[in-house]
Amino acid sequence: MLTLSPKQSRAMDAIASEQYTFILFGGAMGGGKTFWGLSALLIMCEIFPGSRWCVIREDMEKIRTTTIPSFKKLQPSGTLRESPFNYTHHNGSVILFKGENYDNDKDLQWLKGLEVNGFLFEEINECNQDTFELAFSRAGRWECAPNRPKPIILATCNPTKNWVKTLVYDRWVNGTLPPNWLYLPSSIEDNPHLTNEYKQNLGSLPRYKYEVFVKGNWDVQLKTGGEFYKCFNLQQHTGSYPYNPTLPLHISWDDNVNPYLPCGIFQISVMELRMVAEIAAVTPGNTISAVCSELLRMYPAHNAGMFIYGDATANKQDTRLEKGYNFFRLILDALRQYQPVNRVLASNPSVVMRGNWINTVFEKEPRGLRFRIDESCKHAITDFTCLKEAADGTKLKEMDTNPITKVRYQKLGHFTDLFDYIACSAFANDFAAWQKGGASPLPSVGRNVSKNIY
Repeated sequence: MLTLSPKQSRAMDAIASEQYTFILFGGAMGGGKTFWGLSALLIMCEIFPGSRWCVIREDMEKIRTTTIPSFKKLQPSGTLRESPFNYTHHNGSVILFKGENYDNDKDLQWLKGLEVNGFLFEEINECNQDTFELAFSRAGRWECAPNRPKPIILATCNPTKNWVKTLVYDRWVNGTLPPNWLYLPSSIEDNPHLTNEYKQNLGSLPRYKYEVFVKGNWDVQLKTGGEFYKCFNLQQHTGSYPYNPTLPLHISWDDNVNPYLPCGIFQISVMELRMVAEIAAVTPGNTISAVCSELLRMYPAHNAGMFIYGDATANKQDTRLEKGYNFFRLILDALRQYQPVNRVLASNPSVVMRGNWINTVFEKEPRGLRFRIDESCKHAITDFTCLKEAADGTKLKEMDTNPITKVRYQKLGHFTDLFDYIACSAFANDFAAWQKGGASPLPSVGRNVSKNIY
């Protein structure tokens, strides 16, 4: 039997608690999901003599080439029979291995008469939602004595954009997952049995696949057409860009509180704008005070200077605040130990114009100007990847509603907005020269180049 990792043990404890009717152990490949699920069924076979379980995968070919070899590595003590695959434990418990084969049986006739105590969906992201829902009516139908386990459905998956994300992951993120459902994210670091050589070899994967299958990122996706930032490329424009204490901090804000108050932390080295970190402050921490406190925690000893950027529309006096105060005055006061300099533009540049310029920089890097984003900035990367272009060339503002607070909010674009603001302000000369159709002969970074770079 497999020696369990801490994350696998936590998933096993969740089964033993009998609190859950559904447990999804998902995320990155190599996180130990398959061995957890199969080990769990073997343990249930041992605890409940005469019990009956079913492993479901998209088709029997994947059962044969992937699931069965993993099952054999566990060295089960019973008998494994092939064609069709089923396993009989020494105490009479049984594990059936079934291919979903949904395309050939959309009525799921094979499943409607099945009597089992529970299921394991291997790579549930490859299966159909109808199969998953019908499984709840079949789990718990098998009688076994002297003890009968509570019905349970286990599942493993990799990040996906289909019904699994909507039904499970998104509800887990926003806190609306049913109390008897559990999602446990896994990563490659949760599996101590993987060699360093294997982990290093994964670095050769294309950036998108690395984000999804190694880091377990559910939000990033391949371009499908119609993107606003059409020249943004995961492989080229993201990587490791850590904070450098010798360079000034450039902090950019979007005046927004739902679904979070966004703040981007940048640094500039010569002609390279680097986004080194992000803060997406959700309620009740979606306040200027809370985000500034987080910045103070993150950079307590920073003394190389600070510059503030953001949405120019927030520069007006706010009638809800003390007279003379606005969004940026509050920020400058809260961060006064850094002696911040206000670089918010008088007005926001045209969305279409700034978008075209930023796409040009991503694609051509004129005069060596480069934009880079640290791989930890998940919200920003999602915005750059997924934000669509509206019919008029502006950003498409897709809306959603928080299922708990019922507050409407814009789903994407907050972090790319604050990126636009800093790019157009810090590299104002380059932006202005591009609009005129030429290259700027002037130093392009901010108002005071020496303070901006060094």
